Amino acid sequence: MAVSNLRQRASHEPLFDIHPLTGASIEVFYADRALETFGSAGTGWFWWFRPRGFPPEGQPTGPFATSYAAYRHALGASLGARRGF
Repeated sequence: MAVSNLRQRASHEPLFDIHPLTGASIEVFYADRALETFGSAGTGWFWWFRPRGFPPEGQPTGPFATSYAAYRHALGASLGARRGF
């Protein structure tokens, strides 16, 4: 029987965000070698477009060292935020 680490699981929960004007939707998530199914190199935080109710579009972008770094990158790439803020 495997013992679950609830704190670690909670810190790796995915984040979803939708731009209120454009409707662009992203998912920021953590993946490691055990979860790797999309052929990415590395462990860390990734993001991809994810329309509500549909599977993700395209390959994920990443890895990033933190969820915040992945989220900020996604904002600049998909939600129209200006870089450097």
